[in-house]
Amino acid sequence: MTNLTFKSFLPTKISMNYLTKLTCIRPRVSSADPDRDLFTETESNRGRIIQSAAIRRLQQKTQVYPLETNAAVRSRLTHSLEVQQTGRFLAQTILQRLSEAGQLASLGLEHQETAFINLVEMACLMHDIGNPPFGHFGEAAISRWMQDKAGLCHEKAFKGQRARSALLESTLLPDLYIYEGNAQALRIIHHLQDLNLTYSQMGALMKYTRTPYQPKPAKDAPDAYRKKKPGYYFSEADLVRNIWQQLAIDEGCRFPLVYIMEAADDISYCIADLEDAVDKGILSFRDLRFGLYEVWEEFTEDNDYLPNIMESAIKRAGDNKQEFIVRLRTRLVRDLVDYAANRYLQQHQAVFDGTLDEPLIDGQSDQHLALDTLKTVAIRYVFTSMEKETPELRGYAALMGLMDIFQPLLELTRDEFVSITEKDSSRHFIEQRLYHRLSGKHKMAYHQALKSLSGSDYSAKELDDLEWYYRARLLIDYVSGMTDHFVLTEFQNLSAI
Repeated sequence: MTNLTFKSFLPTKISMNYLTKLTCIRPRVSSADPDRDLFTETESNRGRIIQSAAIRRLQQKTQVYPLETNAAVRSRLTHSLEVQQTGRFLAQTILQRLSEAGQLASLGLEHQETAFINLVEMACLMHDIGNPPFGHFGEAAISRWMQDKAGLCHEKAFKGQRARSALLESTLLPDLYIYEGNAQALRIIHHLQDLNLTYSQMGALMKYTRTPYQPKPAKDAPDAYRKKKPGYYFSEADLVRNIWQQLAIDEGCRFPLVYIMEAADDISYCIADLEDAVDKGILSFRDLRFGLYEVWEEFTEDNDYLPNIMESAIKRAGDNKQEFIVRLRTRLVRDLVDYAANRYLQQHQAVFDGTLDEPLIDGQSDQHLALDTLKTVAIRYVFTSMEKETPELRGYAALMGLMDIFQPLLELTRDEFVSITEKDSSRHFIEQRLYHRLSGKHKMAYHQALKSLSGSDYSAKELDDLEWYYRARLLIDYVSGMTDHFVLTEFQNLSAI
């Protein structure tokens, strides 16, 4: 197999200017000095992000093992910190190679290196903030509840007295049927936490470029990878159009720094998941080595890339499992970052335009096969363990039960719901108490969404359906923002268990 070399793929002609992508502009004009430079604005992004509640909640959200009490095992926060560091390393590597080739100035990146790195780092730190409690299992639970209950709740709210609007059928209900952490992340930073980040910072977070109600492309479509999952909801559609416009991104394309964030995540989690499994005793040191050898041989013949790395790590570490994993991780991170940086530069124009329809670590390279080997071992030996699945089932029951408890809020008419938000209601005292439990920021986002509809061209029927849609989003926002332990506590409190 032929791996990429650096000097062979540097473009002879450069038509890219990163100053069209890296901007100080925010959705709202900042109250600070309007003449602040790009570095200062990215530092401002950093402060807003690190001090946000969404980042703090990651410390009690699942990475792999729900309800984990061992502080050494990764949470979403510690995983995100590792991704942040890997993203920083990868961004620095790319910039160093551009500097060595004398291309920073022609690309508009001279004296903007720190801002470039800041944007990557903060995108990496935020990449999982949309994940609900219990991780991907929580995503599935919320999606299933909406698919089973949302349509019925809407019918009850409107007493079955009218047909559904075309907007509800084609857009709003399908939008609610799929919970996707990437889409929720954009909603959190803009509409829920109101961080007012620069457009560049938001663009660096958007991995996918379609909504849940847009069809998934065929596997051989030119945008199949960029649109394999939803990347934003109907509620953020106007925001995304503004991001594309401000950053000169064609519709359905990516922001270039997204590719770096995505690669950093891929590099970080595949190694970390196996390390945590060994620490917890789910996977023995012997089984880990056997599994890696076994899967590697299934993937390739007459290739000693990963076995050689493992033999070197074993030779130096002996029977010390922690030392083995450290050495394995160090070599793989270095090689994977090197490969991802080469791919970024080899495909620079497509990356810059956002049309590259695959991740940086792709193809039949040794590094990609090593990454796939680690992922496959985790799937076979870790993700199906009882220690992982049992708390997931507890979380599923609690999430579904909580949403059942709050279901009456979605069965009120628009006027009835307005009444419980504005005054005491003796008729709907249960629903009012449920409403009081919702987060103030989430309720504010609901009211602001309705306010934004004022003066729109929607019909009266569509406006009623949009109110109900944002009410459903209110429930999803509340439940998905909970930590793992709070889901169980809140469910127990409200169900008298």
